[in-house]
Amino acid sequence: MEEEYYFIFKSWSLDSNQWSILIGSIGVFLTLIGFAIAFKLYKNQRNDSAKDAYVFFQLSLPDLNNAIIATIENLENFIKNLENDNFSNPMLSASLNDKFINKINIVDLVRYYNQEKKNKLEQLRELLIDANFFGEYHSYFTNEINYFRNNYLKKESQFSKWQLLRTNKFLSSMADQNESDLYKRFYANWTRNLNQDSEVFELNEKGEAIKLINRPLLLKKHITPLAMGILPFIEYSEKANEINLISNQIIAAYDDVAFVAFPKNVAFPKNKTV
Repeated sequence: MEEEYYFIFKSWSLDSNQWSILIGSIGVFLTLIGFAIAFKLYKNQRNDSAKDAYVFFQLSLPDLNNAIIATIENLENFIKNLENDNFSNPMLSASLNDKFINKINIVDLVRYYNQEKKNKLEQLRELLIDANFFGEYHSYFTNEINYFRNNYLKKESQFSKWQLLRTNKFLSSMADQNESDLYKRFYANWTRNLNQDSEVFELNEKGEAIKLINRPLLLKKHITPLAMGILPFIEYSEKANEINLISNQIIAAYDDVAFVAFPKNVAFPKNKTV
């Protein structure tokens, strides 16, 4: 007996070919519905990931900004300490070494900006470029400061020779009969003016210089004039020649360790957000 196929009701009878077509059509339809649902879920997941990347990015920016401000302040203090004869390593914030940008899915973040904040997309691009520097920040400055420290200590040793100029090494020449009276008078006046200068030294109750407080003034008011003023005597005096040599070494050492201070009040522009 020939099998009879029908769909729900007997009056909707189908032969085998029609039934195969129906089943195939239903399969294709269900497949398309499945693709549509999967695409919708994928799109929603992509949007959620993009939003999560944006939220994390925004939460990270204040920490990044604070780290930059703190680091600039520490470097400025580092410079001030150098001016006061105090070489101490600056505190470099570890936040910038954290490479926070690597924790963010850049594709998701850019997708969010492309969909929701197209007007800020260029600012985001600039920050991502700058972030390449942030990632190398800590090691870069650490290496630079180590290099500077080694050179600074060498130049500092040369600069500290200014103290020899007021010791018996040269003051003893005041009693040397072979030295000219003009030279003795010049050097005695220079030494007295140096030791009594309250702008350059901290003086005790007896008026004695106990601490150097102003290097630039030491160079400007005393070392540079000494290097120039001693020139007429170097042809006839070995001590005068040595004083001139040491003075020029001090000046050169100071120039080598002098550098331009960092700009004041540097931070991310407050009128720009990303």
